[in-house]
Amino acid sequence: MPDVVTLTMNPALDLSSETEQLKPGQKTRCSLPRRTPGGGGINVARGLHRLGTDVLAVYPSGGATGQRLDGLLEQAGIRTQSLPIDGDIRENLSLAEQAPHLESPRVFHLVFPGPQLAERDWQAVPEALEAIAPAPRYLVLSGSLPPGVPADFYAEVAQRVSQRGIRVVLDTAAPTLDATLRAQPPLFLIKPNRHECHQLFKVEREEPEAYLAGMEALLDQGAAKAIVVTLGSQGAVLASDGLRLHLQPPSVQGRAPMGAGDSFVSALIHRLTQDGTLSDAARDGVAAAAAAVKTRDANLYRKQDLEQLRSQVQTHEHHPSPKQS
Repeated sequence: MPDVVTLTMNPALDLSSETEQLKPGQKTRCSLPRRTPGGGGINVARGLHRLGTDVLAVYPSGGATGQRLDGLLEQAGIRTQSLPIDGDIRENLSLAEQAPHLESPRVFHLVFPGPQLAERDWQAVPEALEAIAPAPRYLVLSGSLPPGVPADFYAEVAQRVSQRGIRVVLDTAAPTLDATLRAQPPLFLIKPNRHECHQLFKVEREEPEAYLAGMEALLDQGAAKAIVVTLGSQGAVLASDGLRLHLQPPSVQGRAPMGAGDSFVSALIHRLTQDGTLSDAARDGVAAAAAAVKTRDANLYRKQDLEQLRSQVQTHEHHPSPKQS
């Protein structure tokens, strides 16, 4: 059975295309669209599969778009367990504007809500995860929740699967992130980004080390064993027991990627399944996110780019704040 299971409650069929210029009120002629599987956990599963990790992608699926998504994942050789629902899964659109006056393309990501899930649909998910045997080493809960699913749903899932010794990794945004942390389920790692941290706790400055105080507070509250905050071109900050690191990526030329955060998680989890340290895993994550900048659309990253960039990631160690007696 798989080392890693990913859960994507709000999967998508991602369409991407290019146009020369967007002009309000006029028709916008676009190139032929490309379709790729999407949604946080599915992207993580794609990245893990690319690195050779044994992974199972679990997600609700329905309608014609769901069938198309199932087929694309099968073509990619990714093992899946789709849970049937009545509605069609969503489609998202990424449109790159490549006007001559622009130094680099402007990319617009249009993200739509998923189908309304009935209570029986989302209640079936924890049962399906508990039935996977033997238990995987890691469960990645990634992405948004579709309409109809309670905000603390991930907390319930984490509580139930952790009883089997599974390490739970959470990558989601508010209000789901807030609701999950308030419920205090046992989490191994959470991966908020810069924007999500501004909603979680006060950040006085934009320097990477400015996030450490809030991260330490979350650790003290028992929110997770480890926290990684991704900061785009500034890399990431990692905090766990006795470890405070800023990992800085090399400068990479490219376009704003879809899935840089998911690329980060996939490379991090892959290294952990290889019994790598958290610092090594975070280094791989930063390299994968940088590699994603060099690719088109939602194609995540090329393995050779990750391997090349890994050695260029710089690590800066910080000391944990002294505890007040």
